[in-house]
Amino acid sequence: MIGVLTYLIPNRNRLVTEKNIQHCFPNLNAQEQHKLIKNSLQETGKTLTEAAPMWQWNKDKLFSLIKNVKGEEQLQNAIANNKGIILALPHLGNWELLGLYCSANYPTTSMYQKPKVTQIEDIVKKGREHLGAKLVPADNTGVRAMLKALNNNELVCILPDQEPNTGTGLFAPFFKQEAYSMTLISRLAKKTKAEVILAYAIRLDSSKGYEIIFKSLPKMVDALADDSLYQSVEYLNAEIENSVRENPQQYQWSYKRFRTRPENKAQDTRIDFYNN
Repeated sequence: MIGVLTYLIPNRNRLVTEKNIQHCFPNLNAQEQHKLIKNSLQETGKTLTEAAPMWQWNKDKLFSLIKNVKGEEQLQNAIANNKGIILALPHLGNWELLGLYCSANYPTTSMYQKPKVTQIEDIVKKGREHLGAKLVPADNTGVRAMLKALNNNELVCILPDQEPNTGTGLFAPFFKQEAYSMTLISRLAKKTKAEVILAYAIRLDSSKGYEIIFKSLPKMVDALADDSLYQSVEYLNAEIENSVRENPQQYQWSYKRFRTRPENKAQDTRIDFYNN
C-alpha cells in the first residue's frame, strides 16, 4: 500500500526512482519502465515496514523466514584459510536481515552511519547489534576497527553502493553511468588480503520468506595484484550490477546514486539526473 501511494502521489522517492530507472534501463519501453518503477516503490515500502521486525524479533523468529542460503561455504572456506572476509552488502532485497544473519553466525563488524532522523538512532543501533554485531562509525576510527577485525580473521560488512565522502572515491561505471564509488573495500582487501564476498537477501514471491546469496569475487584479488584500484572498483560495480539485474525491482532505486558528477560533465543536461 505504501508503494502504491508513493507511485500515485508526486514525491521525492518517486522522482528519484523514475530518473534512475529511466537512465539505467533505457532499453525498456515507457510501459515497462513504469511497471518497474511501481514494483520498485512497492519493494521500498516493504523495506520500510520490515525494518522494525528485523530490529526487534528474536533470532528463531527472524531466521524462520530464511528458506534457503546459497554459497555460505565460501565464507567458511575463507575463515578456515585464515583470510578474514569483507562482505559487500548492496542495497538489494533485505540487507537488514542479512546483516543480522551474519552477526548471529560469525564475529561481525559493520560500518554504521547515523540516520538523518536522530530520534531513531538508538533504536536502529540497538536493533542492528541485538544478535551480536559490532557497529563502528564511518570514519577513520571505524576503518581501524575493521582492519583489526580482518586481521583477527573476522567478518566486516560494508554497503558498497553508497556515495563516499568527497575526495575518497573514484568514478566507475554502474549501469553504464559514471557513479562516484567507494574505494574502501578495495583498499582494505589490498592491505589485509581478505576475501571479498558479495551478499544479499532476496524476497521470495508471495511472501514466502527470503533467500540469502553469497558470491565470491575472486577477480578483486587479480585487479589488486596488478595494483589497479580502478579495475577493482569497476569489477565490484559490475558484479553488483549483475546481481541487481537478476532482481531489479528489489534494488533501492530511490537513492540518489548518481548525485555526484564528473567535473567535465557537470553541465551535461543528459546526465543531470535529479534537478531537471
